[in-house]
Amino acid sequence: MKKPIIGITLRNVKIENRDILKVNKSIVNYLLKYNAIPLFITNMDSFISIASIFDGFVIPGGNNWENIDEEVLKFAYVNDIPVLGICAGMQLIGSFDGKNIIDNTTHIGNNNHQSMNQYVHDIYLNNGLLKDILNKDIIRVNSRHNDKINFSNNFIIDAKSKDDIIEAIHLPNKTFILGVQWHPEDIIDEFSDKLFLYFIEQAKK
Repeated sequence: MKKPIIGITLRNVKIENRDILKVNKSIVNYLLKYNAIPLFITNMDSFISIASIFDGFVIPGGNNWENIDEEVLKFAYVNDIPVLGICAGMQLIGSFDGKNIIDNTTHIGNNNHQSMNQYVHDIYLNNGLLKDILNKDIIRVNSRHNDKINFSNNFIIDAKSKDDIIEAIHLPNKTFILGVQWHPEDIIDEFSDKLFLYFIEQAKK
């Protein structure tokens, strides 16, 4: 059976005055669990030279997305390649028209949106792609973000939290370009399993 190649964009961090490219190992672990091949995307030139080999992409969380994330999403959109966006990755998907991100000042310091790996709040799923994948109306998630997105006609809302934060979206008329505001890679449960498995199954097609 084909093992899909999944590109993961990396995050630039500075540790002890050294520039480091990093990715959460938990993302890699989920991809390996379902027999995908993770391949790190380190810069624009390397991506452009091998873009055609990828079967799917993960755009992970971070303080913000970077230019390479935008180019990966554009490439995936034009070529209808599956994308899973996590936290900042979802915000990039939601800002595909360039104007949807707003500063989430009312939630800075709010424990409901500032946890690490533990469950902190419920999200409520609308009828649509994510609900079809998870087969659930309500799930409990972790959360760590300072920004949120406004509604746009460019995407479909798949889930919200009780305080009306958009928690999941997807782009219509594409095989799978879906973003989630929480961090499913840091939760080991049936819903993270279903999400990563479905994404990888789409990448195999």
